[in-house]
Amino acid sequence: MIFVIDDDRGWENYYRRILKGHELEFFHDGIAAISEMDIAVPDFVILDILLVGPTGFAVLNEMRSYPELAEVPVAIISSVAMKDEIAQQYGVVAVLDKSEMDPSDLLALAKEYDGKKSA
Repeated sequence: MIFVIDDDRGWENYYRRILKGHELEFFHDGIAAISEMDIAVPDFVILDILLVGPTGFAVLNEMRSYPELAEVPVAIISSVAMKDEIAQQYGVVAVLDKSEMDPSDLLALAKEYDGKKSA
């Protein structure tokens, strides 16, 4: 299952179209997503950085503080600078720019990580 955490509801249809065939769970704030992760650990997380409430970085830090969530693959989706530094600092599998994102890149990540459980 893929958790998509993005407060821009306009992107939800985009993710549904690109990732059709994958089981998706949408969250429009990080608090709801973290609460749900207490119940179900996702296989992969697509995380926007600019969220209402806690930022995506705060959500990621919270995830990394729980042993059962620490190794869940995360792709950051945002228009952020210093992508390589962010990927390295936060240990994410990808940082994709919303304004330049190629749908095939997102689909490739979903295919790679959806259905795989962290060891």
